[in-house]
Amino acid sequence: MDGLVKRIEVLNDNRTTLLLVMGTGFIAIIAASILVSANFGYFLIACLAFAMASATMLGRYWCNWFCPRGSFLEFFLSKASRRKTFPVLFKKRSFFASVVAIFMFMMALNFLLLYPTYSVIDALGVTLTRLLVISTIVAIILGVAYEPRAWCSFCPGATFAKLAAGFESKRPYLVNSPEKCVSCGACSKKCMFHIDASKHGIIDDSDCVKCSTCINNCPAKALRFAETL
Repeated sequence: MDGLVKRIEVLNDNRTTLLLVMGTGFIAIIAASILVSANFGYFLIACLAFAMASATMLGRYWCNWFCPRGSFLEFFLSKASRRKTFPVLFKKRSFFASVVAIFMFMMALNFLLLYPTYSVIDALGVTLTRLLVISTIVAIILGVAYEPRAWCSFCPGATFAKLAAGFESKRPYLVNSPEKCVSCGACSKKCMFHIDASKHGIIDDSDCVKCSTCINNCPAKALRFAETL
């Protein structure tokens, strides 16, 4: 078995524990940002940097369990979520662009309002903390109303990661074996982003975070990770 595939499969075997650890870490970051120092808000920039750097090699794998907020949403909202399919609009590139533009506008406006009375570092820290808290509230509302990670379908950080990946999947690829697939649709129903993995060959969807959920829930065992087709 390919080394990269093996490493990802080992991590995915422990995914629930990893989600708990990272999700709990996110709660600590939020608390520290509000109660200790707004400069903990710089966590957003660190997440964006790591997400984009890893995306050039692995695609959107960062969102699997590395992302603290995504982990928090998936682990802690699972039982509270209505588990409803989110609107198709959430996966439109025009919608991604609109959300990023709104975030950038809010960030610039907030920073300009704070700058006269704060240092540059503190003004940016407060701005980032406010964006972190507000977007998390929105993410929780969407997570309860739809899927736990509905927010992750158009999160600005994920959008930049997909840009870094060229809106493509990266190795290891999710592959569908045509001789086994029965097109039952279980992959799409179980996927947190409702990706249809019934297409034969490489599933080249930039939303795939390589979480193994579709592989584990495929009754025909038609899906697998592979370095090549």
